[in-house]
Amino acid sequence: MPNEVRGAARTLAGVREVPDPTEGLDGGTSSTVPRGLRLSEHTHAGHVYESRDEQLDVSAAFFRASLEERLRCVYVHDQSDDAAAAQALASAGLDVSAAIEEASFQMADRRLLPSKPGELEVEGLLAFVHEHARQATAAGYPGVRGVGDMGWSIHADPAQERLAEYESQVTDVVTSLPVAVLCQYDRQRFDDVALFDVVCTHPWLVIAGTLCRNPYFVPVQSFPHRERGSLDLDQALGHVLARERHERWLAVAEADLEVHTRDAAAVDVGRLAAIYEHMRDYKASLRERVRWRSERPPREPAARRELAALDAEIDWLRHRASLWRRQELQSSGLSFDADSGTMAYRGRAMGLSRLEVALLRVLLERAGQPIGGAELIRVAWEREASTEAQLRNYIARLRTKLETLRVPASIVTHRGRGYRLATEIEPPIEA
Repeated sequence: MPNEVRGAARTLAGVREVPDPTEGLDGGTSSTVPRGLRLSEHTHAGHVYESRDEQLDVSAAFFRASLEERLRCVYVHDQSDDAAAAQALASAGLDVSAAIEEASFQMADRRLLPSKPGELEVEGLLAFVHEHARQATAAGYPGVRGVGDMGWSIHADPAQERLAEYESQVTDVVTSLPVAVLCQYDRQRFDDVALFDVVCTHPWLVIAGTLCRNPYFVPVQSFPHRERGSLDLDQALGHVLARERHERWLAVAEADLEVHTRDAAAVDVGRLAAIYEHMRDYKASLRERVRWRSERPPREPAARRELAALDAEIDWLRHRASLWRRQELQSSGLSFDADSGTMAYRGRAMGLSRLEVALLRVLLERAGQPIGGAELIRVAWEREASTEAQLRNYIARLRTKLETLRVPASIVTHRGRGYRLATEIEPPIEA
């Protein structure tokens, strides 16, 4: 992975103190969970975990960050007793013994919750949240951070019928209290219908150690009207993770552009395109390693989710790279008017035929990406009856016109992969 790409990823990841999301995936052994995971006040997040180690790593990261901020922490665990829960956290690198003595860390198992076997008392559980917030405020704490390993709810709600109602109301409650809550669900103990409800009822999700804004969240007033079971869980989680990574990359790119707003020439769009292209190629190679791991025994449970995330990321990176390659050409002086069928470069213009316009439009939209001949014919010419020989003829015509206008771009032929519009703009000479 190129240094400039890795550096940008680390800078972006620092926004929420999460490591580069690509770290540890190719080895299969490193944890992607950060040392500290911060949830701001009024946050209600869900976490579907694949293993006990993952559950403990995320809990420890969350509590570590919360204790550093001198917040009161509450852990509703699903261990046999408080001592076992504390020992499990210690195995994940978080020693809470001193915090327990100071009352800044409190334990609660299912026996202390206001619910009985076969009876999930939603109102009592909400009162439990309110009471802990009140106690923390009275003790001088600025807020509460709570983790609930929701395995305890199986005894109170075996059919998992009222769990969604409870979670949807927690989202509403935390907006008025100085609290943040992380609800954890074991993938092996809850069915996909229940986990679909988990996704719908949490505005935020923790996936692969990354805090992600959840586009699948359904507000409490709309919750009864959603269509249950219409979501592929692995794909949904993968897409949420990919979307968060997209936004973090954009945050870095846009911050860099803002710095150079007054001096547009200082923005090296070619370098930005190259960063996205390097990241695209790296993600594509990473996807092959993840796919290989997912197909050989023992199959990793999270691989399908990660494949969905990588597919979405690769597609997004392709589009971003093409966008900057187009911007690079436009900044150098290229003008293309599809309506009038005119291509111009630095004061010189040339007309294009209807089919040439259609080809150039698609090549520009996907600048830097190889496009197969059959796909190029289908996308550019739609229902036109055309052959590969006709396509080659029109490609040759476009090449000649680009050369005649001295446009710093060429149409490259990739054997077996199609055609690619490549930019050939010389980088500026530094003084």
